Amino acid sequence: MKNFILLLSMVFCLLISIASADAQVRKKTTSKKSKKEKEKTEQVSLMEKINPEIRFGNLGFFNGLTISTKANVGYKLSERFTAGAGLKLFYNQFSVQGPDPSIFDLGGFLYARGKITNQIYLQAEYAFMGYAKDPDPYQIRYITQDTKVNYPLIGLGYTSGFGKWKFGIELLYIANQQAQDIQSSVVEYWFGASYNF
Repeated sequence: MKNFILLLSMVFCLLISIASADAQVRKKTTSKKSKKEKEKTEQVSLMEKINPEIRFGNLGFFNGLTISTKANVGYKLSERFTAGAGLKLFYNQFSVQGPDPSIFDLGGFLYARGKITNQIYLQAEYAFMGYAKDPDPYQIRYITQDTKVNYPLIGLGYTSGFGKWKFGIELLYIANQQAQDIQSSVVEYWFGASYNF
């Protein structure tokens, strides 16, 4: 719990410093606009604030097949900050003697993102995962019953592209030992597309 609080404190401090830097970079306009023109420029449609994404990742081809996907929708609080929620799906097919068992793990997550530059961003997530038990009679991940694990992730992402569509990669550190053990990894990596990033 102490590590989680420390991690959130670091993320909070970094996001505040990004916001401060963004505020210092913005230009102040000195031109006088009519009241109607100001209202027109200040009104931004809801679709301009919504940021849907779909990503694939965590591929594995040794001793079976591992693939995962996540889809999320964010709301742009400002040009630099986005917060939202999404779903994750992990698929594992294990290569064993006899029929190859497969497992689906499903969960959701909340996230906050702060852009460091127009292409590089910091992302913090909190995942709510449900991991399926090992299929009988196999002991693959040593999970004897369905298990729920909530855990934080933190990492960096890079995205680029033209227009509304951006494509990129994201690398997130799993800050929970049990989730690391079940996923057999300390990181999640994702490739995908983002609209209105």
